[in-house]
Amino acid sequence: MSKDSKNKLLDSAFAEFAQNGYFGAKTRDIAGNADINISSILYYFGGKKGIYAAALKNIVDTVKEMTADVCDNYKKVIKDANTDEAKRVLKELAKRFLFILCDENVSKDMKTVFLSEYSHPTDEFGILYEGLIYPFHDMMANLLVLASNGNIKLKDGYLYTFPLFSQIFVFSSRKETICRFMEWKGYGEKEKQKLLDYVWQQLDFLVNKNK
Repeated sequence: MSKDSKNKLLDSAFAEFAQNGYFGAKTRDIAGNADINISSILYYFGGKKGIYAAALKNIVDTVKEMTADVCDNYKKVIKDANTDEAKRVLKELAKRFLFILCDENVSKDMKTVFLSEYSHPTDEFGILYEGLIYPFHDMMANLLVLASNGNIKLKDGYLYTFPLFSQIFVFSSRKETICRFMEWKGYGEKEKQKLLDYVWQQLDFLVNKNK
């Protein structure tokens, strides 16, 4: 089987898992919608659990690629213990995640699978936790510590990151409802900046409150 065929199976899996969840998804539908023999799922992924794990790993790889420059900046800021830069990178990290979840650069199916697994973990949750959730919570918490001149303790920083990330997830998962309330046609640049300003206000509050 060609790499293109394998990618077609993965794309089809994202659509199936997004629509029906892990437990409701069927491998015959994944294969059928990709127009590929169902035996290929067993051969390449080991079955339903394997292709779901591959989908989660694909999410991890995609987000890491889209945030690589910010992660490099984070490493430099931590190494230099630069307080002012810590606040800037903290805001840039929040911006990158908001834009990943709220614009069209990542497929809707991929975002749905991520949010579903985050909200209702399966046995494969460790892939997201070890690959994305813990590393990015850790980065955010360490940036909060540095930006506050150490007045925010690391464990408190971890706690503060949960509602911050949750806000961004809500902006994505409740997009239609938010747009109705705000009378927006969608998330254009102006609307995304409005959402981002709100998140940045929370970060400013946390940092300044603890200085």
